[in-house]
Amino acid sequence: MQNYAKLLNFILVFLLAHILHCSRHPSPKVLSYHVVAEYPHDHSAFTQGLEHDRLCNNTTQECLDVFWESTGLYGQSSVRQTAVMNGEVLMRTDMAAQHFGEGLTRMNDTLYQISWKSGLCFKYSVKDLSLIGSFHTGLSDGWGLTNDGRYLIITDSSHTIYWVDPESLQTVRRVAVKDGDHELPWLNELELINGELWGNIWQTECIARVDLTTGQVTHWMLMHGLREKLLHRQGTKKNMMDVLNGIAWDPHGKRLFVTGKQWPAIFEVLPLEFTAGRAPSLAQVRSRCWPRQ
Repeated sequence: MQNYAKLLNFILVFLLAHILHCSRHPSPKVLSYHVVAEYPHDHSAFTQGLEHDRLCNNTTQECLDVFWESTGLYGQSSVRQTAVMNGEVLMRTDMAAQHFGEGLTRMNDTLYQISWKSGLCFKYSVKDLSLIGSFHTGLSDGWGLTNDGRYLIITDSSHTIYWVDPESLQTVRRVAVKDGDHELPWLNELELINGELWGNIWQTECIARVDLTTGQVTHWMLMHGLREKLLHRQGTKKNMMDVLNGIAWDPHGKRLFVTGKQWPAIFEVLPLEFTAGRAPSLAQVRSRCWPRQ
């Protein structure tokens, strides 16, 4: 009887621990997508950062939807303003050949662009994309970049998100990104959407949506099929297209855009829940979306 009581107590403790664990780390939801529209994109652009903007003339009240875009590769890196509808490059400033462009974000009248393997951040005037300064972020590397209106939000190749004050240049906060208890590195391109961080996972076709308070992944959005769609088109060579990378949010029109490195198109997509019985298991999702280091 005593042994039975001990066994029952053990089972109750185990179940309680499991319940507490699940409530602390609820399983992320899994989403698919629907393509709403497709827009031209410079096939040579090695997209590293993408951000939507709406520029309006105060006199005529006419507005133009544009993307701010950072491109990478040594000797080919740049920061650009392109028209959403036709992909035309309206303004462009090239980086010095020793810099490899990474994430980009606009804060007030300044564009910030970080660089790979250097920790440097470059500042450009929104008016004409002229280089107006640079500083060191304090990080040894730069991958993704967005902002919350006060701080730059930066990732490197690790599982950590950093908040950097662009005035004091100090790291004021950091949070570890996790899916359950698993540390999740390689968030490569970032977008802040309604207070939630969305990030491409490098070398996957997955977007993680991250709670910035806890660092927990709340949703996985599976973007499989977009790259294959482009590859199947005549004239698109496999070795000329790299991985999914690029997320932009239009807060005015509530539109979500995604693209990839050297993709000839930018897609406007709508997140969708899987129909009943069609969603992959969480184990399958994690096998696709967790980086294989």
